[in-house]
Amino acid sequence: MTFSTTLSSGPPRYTLRTRQPLSFNRHCRYLSSGTHHKSLLTIAIETSCDDTCVAILEKAGPAARLQFNKRIPSNHVEFKGIHPTIASKSHEIQLAKLVNEAVQSLPEHTNHSPEVKTISIRDPQTGKSTPRRLPDFVSVTRGPGFPRCLDVGLGVAKGLSVAWQVPFLGVHHMQGHALTPRLDHALQQPFPPSSSTPSSKLSPKFPFLTLLASGGHTQLLLSTTLTTHTILATVTNISLGDMLDKAAREILPPSLLSSLPNIAYAAALEQFAFPSPSYKYTPPPNRHSETLPSPLPSPPFEPGWSLTPPLPLNKEMTFNFSGFGGQVQELAQFYPHTKLDRVRAEESNQILSPPSLTTEQRRILARETMRLAFEHLASRVVFALRELQPVSEADKRHGTGRNDLKRLKGLLRGGQKIETLVLSGGVASNKFLRHVLRSVLDQRGWPDIKLAAPPVSLCTDNAAMIAWAGMEMFETEGVETDLGVRSIQRWSLDESLGEEGTRGVMGVDGWLKRQKM
Repeated sequence: MTFSTTLSSGPPRYTLRTRQPLSFNRHCRYLSSGTHHKSLLTIAIETSCDDTCVAILEKAGPAARLQFNKRIPSNHVEFKGIHPTIASKSHEIQLAKLVNEAVQSLPEHTNHSPEVKTISIRDPQTGKSTPRRLPDFVSVTRGPGFPRCLDVGLGVAKGLSVAWQVPFLGVHHMQGHALTPRLDHALQQPFPPSSSTPSSKLSPKFPFLTLLASGGHTQLLLSTTLTTHTILATVTNISLGDMLDKAAREILPPSLLSSLPNIAYAAALEQFAFPSPSYKYTPPPNRHSETLPSPLPSPPFEPGWSLTPPLPLNKEMTFNFSGFGGQVQELAQFYPHTKLDRVRAEESNQILSPPSLTTEQRRILARETMRLAFEHLASRVVFALRELQPVSEADKRHGTGRNDLKRLKGLLRGGQKIETLVLSGGVASNKFLRHVLRSVLDQRGWPDIKLAAPPVSLCTDNAAMIAWAGMEMFETEGVETDLGVRSIQRWSLDESLGEEGTRGVMGVDGWLKRQKM
């Protein structure tokens, strides 16, 4: 039986259907240790792109622990980039086996409470069957992502939900990335929490900024609640991760490139640029300094060679890496010959000497490419903070002076203050990026802004973040997802952007409001 419930403080934003009789309390299990904290358990699936991921997460109060977390990447070396068909086939091959492996890690059921659903799991090594606790619900990435890849995960998740007779929850992939530092904080708390454990709130607390940088996305978000996320800046062409991958394929020495076991070219570029994590970096003192062309050192480069930063004369809240990436690739492909050299040689039928870069030149180019790209990211963070949280009297009077940023002033209310900048996505694992952002924030007047960067294992796509986002939605928002939903290829986190029906976390069909009994 279903009926409609509208949640809104003004014009209706979204409508949730409520399913009866589904009790929230029925899905909260007491921990066997005798504590007063209730425990929730979920199995999560992530297949939005090329990685097949499954996790089992248990949460009690402010603490959480991962019972299982594994990621299997698909092989795209032949294509030097992600091929959606290869990715979806890999999911079809790997996902069921990975789920079968994961259920071996479900907690053993020892307290024999009739309130707890169990499943008998057979150990493939010993053949012995053990009663294990059934997950309280199933979490899965619903979008955005490649449709065929998403559909593999959705199908398996729905099957588990029906077979186990537990709720099913479709998660927004980007929401998972944004909430990852909160997962990391929960994983660091003692588990299980005892009744004497001081209660602590999840960190970072809302509101906070999120800089999401990956192979598919580059966005700066303001997160004010679990389901309210405003896109402050987004990329207009290729993502930062895509640009770094393409640059790496030209900069890395051919012998190193051919020896890589996967297509993590951007990660290889960082390792090549900084064999040891020692950064001789001085942040630009002001906006003017970061807009100037950056000369390449001579020697080892010939005089006159330089790189122009992305959008040097533009203060719009956008990220743009296409033109800058083209500069880098052209230099790596043709140095020491300029474009004029090549035109003149063609006109005169002259043959130029083969282009070549020494290892030292390649390493310098790798460092400069990352530095200028990362300073471009930092510049938009600074623009946003100057409007949201001015530090000088000039900022308070004038902000950035741009009309397209004036809207930001109304996003924080009631004395709310941003205390944290979250880094998420695959590129967030780059330690030089973290160093640049920290240095720029300190230089420009925001030393108190905390930089929250998850462990490397939680930066790339993973099912643990989907489990956590599902956990927060299930527990705090009290929702689940209708079994008839389909995957969503494009799904904006911002409820004011995107196509109708795909705006915001709650702006899509299929949400069901659970009854608390």
